[in-house]
Amino acid sequence: MVLVVLPAALIALCCLLDPFLRGPEATFIISVSRLLTTSYCRVYHQLKVIPRNDHVPDSGPFILVANHTSGADAPLIGYLTNRWIHYLMAREYHETFGMHWFFNAMGAIPVNRDGNDLRATRSALRMLKEGKGIGLFPQGGIRTPEELEGEDAAKMGAALFALWSGAPLIPVYIKGAPAFDSILLGIICPSRSRLYVGEPLTFEDAGKRPSREKIEDASEKILEAIRLLKEEADPEND
Repeated sequence: MVLVVLPAALIALCCLLDPFLRGPEATFIISVSRLLTTSYCRVYHQLKVIPRNDHVPDSGPFILVANHTSGADAPLIGYLTNRWIHYLMAREYHETFGMHWFFNAMGAIPVNRDGNDLRATRSALRMLKEGKGIGLFPQGGIRTPEELEGEDAAKMGAALFALWSGAPLIPVYIKGAPAFDSILLGIICPSRSRLYVGEPLTFEDAGKRPSREKIEDASEKILEAIRLLKEEADPEND
């Protein structure tokens, strides 16, 4: 009986709240996901945004980038906006048996870990051209906060997308998310997480095919913006 009543009650609640949860491109399943994600972030992770976020544009393309310490990072970042974020994710996770349909429904973009994936690059640039938002983690995979300091800490995808599309790039530092190598453990463990959101970055000569030198320079600026947010977050004892 419970197995029937609870799902039915959840669906009814989602139907009632659906008009209030819709972003510019939300389908019903995305609205349901947003409801669950908001509850997950606010209750399970006691999430706070510092400062109060107003950096994600209400319309037009945008890029969200953040450090990556937990399997919970993507839903935590999604809390920043009612617009939908199309995440770039490792192809092996995207093609996980039983989850492939869900990631497709969420508009995730599968990408090869080596970064040499022309199809993923084209998909991300097409979404930006269509005025949508993408999210990615410049470090490529789950890393410790200390690994932000390495000279090769970031891959160059975020810089490439920002330079080629001209979209504003919003840096984010995630503090307090459950830090495990296991994605599942990161998702199921509660926390007291914080998002530190920086001013949007834009780059000169955006909208043109960038040189490798410009991509490397922009990549370092992006990483430095996240490092500055980390410095802001570390002294806080909350």
